[in-house]
Amino acid sequence: MGRNIRRSIDVGLTGLGIGIIFTAVILSPSLTVQMQLPIALVGVLLMEAGVWGLSSMVFPNERRYIELRQEGDSIIQLIRQLNAAAVARDQGEDVEDRFQATLDEMHDSVKRMGELASS
Repeated sequence: MGRNIRRSIDVGLTGLGIGIIFTAVILSPSLTVQMQLPIALVGVLLMEAGVWGLSSMVFPNERRYIELRQEGDSIIQLIRQLNAAAVARDQGEDVEDRFQATLDEMHDSVKRMGELASS
C-alpha cells in the first residue's frame, strides 16, 4: 500500500512539474521573463523530485518483519549452495555430506521462518 502511495506521489509531482512548465510557456505573452524563469524553475524542481523518487525520503518505507526477510534472503543462498552440491554430485564428486548439511540448514531455516512469522 505504501509503495503505491509513494509511486502516485512521484507521478503526481512529475505531472505537476510538467504542468507548471507548460503554464509558464503558454502564458509567456502575458508574463515577463523575470516571472517566467522562477515559475519554470519551480516546475523543473517538482518534475525532478518526482523523477528521482524523492517522496521516499519524506514517506519512509515502513517495512516490517525485517528478520523474516533476512531469513528469506538466507534461504536463497542455501538454495544456491544446494544446487552447487547437486551439480557437483551429478559430475561424480563425493559431496553427499555437503549436500546433506545444506539440506539440514534449509530445514532449520524454514523452522526459524515459521517462528519469526508467528512472533
